[in-house]
Amino acid sequence: MALMTDPPSAAPHPLIGTVLRGTYEVRRVVDRGGMGIVFEAEQVRLHRKVAIKILPVHLVQEPKALLRFQREAELVSLLQHPHVVQIFDFDVTEQGEPYLVMEFLLGESLEAYLAREPVVPLALAVRIASQAASGLASVHQALIVHRDLKPANIFLTELPGEGIHIKLLDFGLGKRKGGEQRLTGENDVMGTPDYMPPEQAQGRTANVDQRGDQYSLAVIVYEMLAGRGPYQGDLMEVLEQVIAQEAPPIEDWVPGLPAGVGPVLRRAMAKAPDQRFDTVMEFANALSAAAAPPPPPLSLSNGDATPRQTSDPSGLRTERPVHSSPELAWQGGGQSGALSPVPATSPQVRLLRALEDAKKARSSRDIDLAAKLVERAMGIADVHGSREALATLEREEALIEGSLEMRLGDRERPLRLLRQPEARASLLPEEAFLLSRIDGVASAEEVLDLSPMPRLRTLRLLVRMLRYKLISNE
Repeated sequence: MALMTDPPSAAPHPLIGTVLRGTYEVRRVVDRGGMGIVFEAEQVRLHRKVAIKILPVHLVQEPKALLRFQREAELVSLLQHPHVVQIFDFDVTEQGEPYLVMEFLLGESLEAYLAREPVVPLALAVRIASQAASGLASVHQALIVHRDLKPANIFLTELPGEGIHIKLLDFGLGKRKGGEQRLTGENDVMGTPDYMPPEQAQGRTANVDQRGDQYSLAVIVYEMLAGRGPYQGDLMEVLEQVIAQEAPPIEDWVPGLPAGVGPVLRRAMAKAPDQRFDTVMEFANALSAAAAPPPPPLSLSNGDATPRQTSDPSGLRTERPVHSSPELAWQGGGQSGALSPVPATSPQVRLLRALEDAKKARSSRDIDLAAKLVERAMGIADVHGSREALATLEREEALIEGSLEMRLGDRERPLRLLRQPEARASLLPEEAFLLSRIDGVASAEEVLDLSPMPRLRTLRLLVRMLRYKLISNE
C-alpha cells in the first residue's frame, strides 16, 4: 500500500514562521477542517516534529465550539493507547486562538485512501477495523464516546515490519459519560449523516453511547468492502434512510464474501442499540472470526511457535509466529508438557479443556506450559467471543492471572530489551507501545501499573514478549 509521505500544503497562514509561546515553531499547513486548521511544527528545545491544531477564528466566539475544542484536549489527554492520537499540550496563541499539540503522523486518512482505492481487500478491512476497535475500546473504558467516527477520523500510518497502523483522530464531538457540562441538546443532530447511528440521526445525540461508535465502525467496514456506503442521496435522504430503512445486504455488492461477514455487519448496524453487540471488541472479534479462512494444518511439537513468512494485507511481508492450534491439548502422563492432538470440538469445550490442562500443568509445576495453556484459552475466547466463553474466563481469572504472573517471575526485577533477540515475532501495536516504556530500569510491576491497558492484557503481552525473547527479566 502506498501511503503519502508528506501531507499536502495549504494556503499561506499568518502563523507560519512564528514560535508559539516560545516553544513551537510553526512550519506549514497540512490540513483544514470544520473544527480546526492543522499545522506541522517543531518543538524547538526537543527538536521534535509535532502537529498543532488551531480552532478557526470564526469559531472562537462561539461558546459551544470553544468548549468542544477544550474538551477534546481534556478527553484525549486521558488516553494513552497506540491506536489513539497522543496529545502533548494545550494552550492559546498570543492572539487568543486555542490550540492542541499532538503527535505528528505521516500517512493519510482512510477517507483519502478510499478516494483513491474505493474497495479494500477483506483482510485489510478487518485489520483496520480491529485496530480501530482496540482504540475505541480504550476510549469507551474511559467512559468516552467518540460520536463522529468516519474515514476522515481514521488515520493510516505504517510501522516498520508491521504494516498498516491506524490512529483515531478528532474527538471534538466526543462526550464523557457523567460529565457536568452538556454541549449537545437532546434534539441536536451532530456528526456525519452517512456514518451516524439512527439514534443520533433522530436528534438524540446526548444519549448516544458506545454502541453508536460500533454502528459507525460497521458502516465504515461496509464502505471499505463494497466501495460505497449503505445509504445514498442528499443529506436529508440519507438521514431518512438511516432512521427508517435497512441497509442493502453487503452480499449484494461483494460476491464471494465469507458467509458470516454479512450477519455480523447487520447486527452491528441494527437500528436499535440493544440489538447490536455488547461492545465494539465483541463486534471486531466476531468480524475477524467470520472473515478468517480455515486454519492450515500445523505440525508442532511441545507447543512451540515456529516462525514463518506471511504476507501482510498491506502488501508488506513480515515474520509472524505460528501458534499451537486450538485443536492441540495437553495430555497428562508420559513426557511432561507434551502436546498431542485431540478431536476437534466446540470452542467452549476447547476453552474448558485448555483451562483444565493449565491446572494440571500448574500442579506439576510446569509453569511455562501453564502459561501457554491459559494464553490458548484466552485466544479461543478472543476468536469466538461468546458470552459463555467470556463468563468462563471471568470465573477462572485467578488461574489465568496467577499462571501468567508465575511465568513472568519476579515482577520487581527490571526488564531489559534484547537488542538481538534469539527469536523474532511480529509486534502487535500494544507490544510496540509497551516496549517503548521498557528501558532497563522499569520493572514488570511498574510497567503493569503504568500501562493504560487492563492488567490481564498487559500481563499477557509481557509473557508473550518474554517467550519470543523480545525482553528479558534475568
